[in-house]
Amino acid sequence: MSNGVAILDTVTKKCFVEQTGANSFRIILVQGLNRQIRRMCDVLGYHVRQLKRIRIMNITLDGIAEGKWRYLSEAEMIFINNAIARSIKTEEAST
Repeated sequence: MSNGVAILDTVTKKCFVEQTGANSFRIILVQGLNRQIRRMCDVLGYHVRQLKRIRIMNITLDGIAEGKWRYLSEAEMIFINNAIARSIKTEEAST
């Protein structure tokens, strides 16, 4: 999984994977394809029972109750916009 998996007519970028238990692992993606973790696991024959998102880019989910949300700060928005300024869409990446 860490070296990339063929899904959605492309191969996922390399990612960090660490086994945390007999049937669990921690993963850090550098790409965010639709349902990427579930699709990667499916290709490798694993069944996903639970996913827990810890953060999105520099935005942690600490202190946010399940089902709740918050506005992003101006600094967070600037960081995100700068980080994605040169990114490409999935359709463009697969051609």
